[in-house]
Amino acid sequence: MRDRWAASRRWRAVARDDGNISLLTLGVLVLALMTLLVISAATSVHVQRLRLVHLADEMALDAADALDLDRYYAGEVRHPTEDAAIDVAQRRMEEAVAQHLAGRDPAHLEGVRVLAVTTPDGATAVVTLSQRVYPLFQLEVLMPFADGIEIRAVGSARTF
Repeated sequence: MRDRWAASRRWRAVARDDGNISLLTLGVLVLALMTLLVISAATSVHVQRLRLVHLADEMALDAADALDLDRYYAGEVRHPTEDAAIDVAQRRMEEAVAQHLAGRDPAHLEGVRVLAVTTPDGATAVVTLSQRVYPLFQLEVLMPFADGIEIRAVGSARTF
């Protein structure tokens, strides 16, 4: 009888889970919420990078159209070759990029810097932009990125 009573008592002690499942559920919910917030913050940074890439491509297209018309009509610019490329002017490219920036809404360009406007071969315009972005939700997990994340985008376009 005593063994039976001890076994019954042990069984009841093992079978009791007062609050254990609630604590486990709470822990899983907190972990799921933190994962969701970190993924949302990473997605936000990625979307901002895509916007910067799009802006760099737009500026490169404008810069590729920046032909020095005075030199072209004076015959000082080489004529198109078999790949139909025409030389672009560095000064005109920089002006086109500055003009493109001036025509945009400043609220969408917060922190955007033009790092370089170059032409490696005289027929391709390459625009490099930079921006410091901040992850959403100032989470403790994301504190290493509290100073922001520097993203860069390079856009290129060829004249035709």
